[in-house]
Amino acid sequence: MKISTMFNSVSAADKIAHNQDLLTLILLRLPMKSLIKFKYVSKLSRFIISDPDFCLSHTRLHHRHGFLSPTALLLKGDRFTPPSEFSIVPLKHYSKVPFFHYINYSDIKILQSCNGFLLCESYRRSYLVCNPTTKAFRKFYCPSNSCNNLLSRFRISLAFDPLRSPDYKIICIWESYREPCKFNLDLYSSKTGSWDLSIITFEVDEDEPVDLNHGVFCNGRIHWCGYGDKSLFFDVETECLETMAMALPVQMDAPEECRYLGESRGVLYLAVTNRMPVCLELDNFEMARDYSQWIWKKRLNLGDAVKIFPELELGCIKYGPGFSGVCMIRSEEEDELPRVVVWADGKIVCFDFREGAWKMVYDLGPGIKIGSLYLGEDDHLHYERFHAYQYFENLSCL
Repeated sequence: MKISTMFNSVSAADKIAHNQDLLTLILLRLPMKSLIKFKYVSKLSRFIISDPDFCLSHTRLHHRHGFLSPTALLLKGDRFTPPSEFSIVPLKHYSKVPFFHYINYSDIKILQSCNGFLLCESYRRSYLVCNPTTKAFRKFYCPSNSCNNLLSRFRISLAFDPLRSPDYKIICIWESYREPCKFNLDLYSSKTGSWDLSIITFEVDEDEPVDLNHGVFCNGRIHWCGYGDKSLFFDVETECLETMAMALPVQMDAPEECRYLGESRGVLYLAVTNRMPVCLELDNFEMARDYSQWIWKKRLNLGDAVKIFPELELGCIKYGPGFSGVCMIRSEEEDELPRVVVWADGKIVCFDFREGAWKMVYDLGPGIKIGSLYLGEDDHLHYERFHAYQYFENLSCL
């Protein structure tokens, strides 16, 4: 009787393993970690998991309330460094980010994270779009009309939302040194594999500068941080460039020092520090849904975090932020308030709005300094500014 039961069990498993439709349904429901392992179980499972339609379906099935959820943060500085010169902050216990050993470049710089894709720049002025989960990447160059002028400066942004479309777009904004503050916008579509050149020409007022180097993709638009009363965003669908409010509703106690623009689950956030001898305060804002204004949420003081974690060494640079960077992460639950994540002195802490308390997120370990390759012997870690790039596990194809 036992032999018969065992035979029936093996027979059922064998039927599933060779039934493409049934195996596809099972694989679609597996989490990413298990799915990667199943890719090497059989030729059929590898064939299914490698299919672009399956990859898209799996990504769209594993979302919460219409948004993908990051499983880790990648911390990296503004400089060109070896691909492995970054730190990983897991947001879920199983997070494991593949290192960029498959990219044959000596030095790269991460420019943007966008729903599972990373936009990177190499030291030789070429660019990469890569998916760390699948270890796939695609190299591209700026279009020929702008590259003919070797005195041009480039700002590159990526727009990608697999829950809306499997295709991605690259926005290239370039400025000639001969015509400062006058910009041209080129647009690349992965669907057509071609560039549309100079679809928009615009100017930026020197008195109201806009940081076009760090684009933030949110709700189908690329946003840039402004330092005046207005800034810009580009609607990828309509291909229109529009303005948004940047005036802040709270009167600061001192001149501004830094602004950190970010997004989480369809909401734009802004964190602002002031120029003080010891700068530990951080004002947090949220953009209204209709883009009419910034809404002040809370002023945080990292001195309160030091009371809980006395090992933190903050405020080491006079008139500079007492930390290395900031980002906001919203919970998967729609009604939950965001967490403000701050990395300081090699440790990652966050303020939980729901509980009104500082918490330790991750300790990188004693003596570890992100980007220490470029720090002098007497330099503190806070001399280098770092960015947090959200890492999303998915199988989206390039």
